Amino acid sequence: MSNSASKQTVFILGGTGTTGASVVNGLLDSGKYHVVIGVRPASLSKPEVLKLQERGVEVRAVELDAAPATIDAALKGVDTVIFATPFSETDKQPRWADAAKRVGVKRFVPDDWATPCERGVRKMYDQKASIRDYIKSIGLGYTFIDVGLWAVLALPEDKSESQDIFLPSKSHRITGSGDVKCAITHIPDIGRFVAEIIADDHTLNQYVFCWGDEKTQNEVWDIARKVKLELTGEPLKATPKIETEEEVLQKVKDAKDGTVDQMGSEYVLSICIRGDNTVENAKKPGYGGAMDARELYPNLKVLTVEEVARLVYGKSA
Repeated sequence: MSNSASKQTVFILGGTGTTGASVVNGLLDSGKYHVVIGVRPASLSKPEVLKLQERGVEVRAVELDAAPATIDAALKGVDTVIFATPFSETDKQPRWADAAKRVGVKRFVPDDWATPCERGVRKMYDQKASIRDYIKSIGLGYTFIDVGLWAVLALPEDKSESQDIFLPSKSHRITGSGDVKCAITHIPDIGRFVAEIIADDHTLNQYVFCWGDEKTQNEVWDIARKVKLELTGEPLKATPKIETEEEVLQKVKDAKDGTVDQMGSEYVLSICIRGDNTVENAKKPGYGGAMDARELYPNLKVLTVEEVARLVYGKSA
């Protein structure tokens, strides 16, 4: 390991995004890692990058599509590479996996960070699965990590207005029966899980599923109503809109390939109708045979949906 015999060096791409920031915070808070982020040269002066430098993060300037020798240099002395870039950059990962293999990186964590699924249901999942296949094919050490649905996307926003979008928080939709279980995670807990996972030899060359709670849509709405009333004495402004299975299937059929509409409608089908996003499913061989992060790290305190709701609706009070 570089820098210190006691600290693993972790290189993160996408370290200023939502997931990446959670990972960076989790690693820094653990005190166990030398944290490095890769950023585009044009982003070196951005406030969020400068703030990370002030916290002790090393910054290395590199483009995602840089030449192989440049990527090799960026990964010098790195033990673990973590990708948390936007989905549009998924196709850049093989060149970084190749470089990681060349320079002796021990573990590569690709850009998953989503819900468990089977192949042939979600195009986005299939594309990410092909990256997993490639990493395995070149003999690079890996850990695949999924995190379920973000709690802030499951809880309805405290607004009377809704949006015609696939995100439950903004659409205020209850899809299908509303009684399908869904694994849900508080965003800051993602990084706390990662700090444990990449220090654990047992998770090398494994798929790990992180989660904080499992609730149906109806249960989430019940929690939202209860917590909002308890905190403010006022009812939740949002009211649910019912979306049928037939409507979802039609959206999947009508969505143009490669669009946000396709991604969103397939997510809703997978999570709310098929019920793919559960701990039980994640552990099944057809879903990747995940290790349960809650079982691996039982002493790690993570937030329930109700605890997140108290944060969300407390802010809106």
